[in-house]
Amino acid sequence: MKKNFALIGPRGVGKSKISRKLSKITGMPVVSTDMIAVYEIGGISIPEFIRRKEGDWRPFRELEFQILEKLKAADGIILDCGGGILFDLDSKGKEILSQRKTELLKSIATIFGLSRSTEVLVEKIQNDPTRPALSALASYKNILESRLPHYEALSDHYLQIDDLKVEEICDRILQKIDY
Repeated sequence: MKKNFALIGPRGVGKSKISRKLSKITGMPVVSTDMIAVYEIGGISIPEFIRRKEGDWRPFRELEFQILEKLKAADGIILDCGGGILFDLDSKGKEILSQRKTELLKSIATIFGLSRSTEVLVEKIQNDPTRPALSALASYKNILESRLPHYEALSDHYLQIDDLKVEEICDRILQKIDY
């Protein structure tokens, strides 16, 4: 089994909170793809970066790929992945599964997909100014419905965490990695 593990799932599912708790338990450092991205783009927020790119997510998706490339040599980390880490955009700007990023992520870490009900996720991220708008045309719910099957299919372990406390989620993850 790989020495790294990654948490994937939609925004608002709790990846950052869970990864920080796992770090406290295991002593493994957390590496956040979104935090590295903010550093790489000069400290501005992701929503501001997207705004400056006139709503074009392509440069950000490319940056995510570059971040994963840099993490290939990582050993013993908890990777807290942004919600769109598995995706790129086609020539028309439509979101598609990213073969290059998914293959790279699978080579870096054992992947844990986290899921909550759509209603809980939508409620959690509504009106949160720290989260970038996904699209002017598509609602978060529509994007969730298109992404959820991919999170599950690409996970080595997929956990439905609706009624679980953070400690319970961490216990389930640690059982899967024989910690």
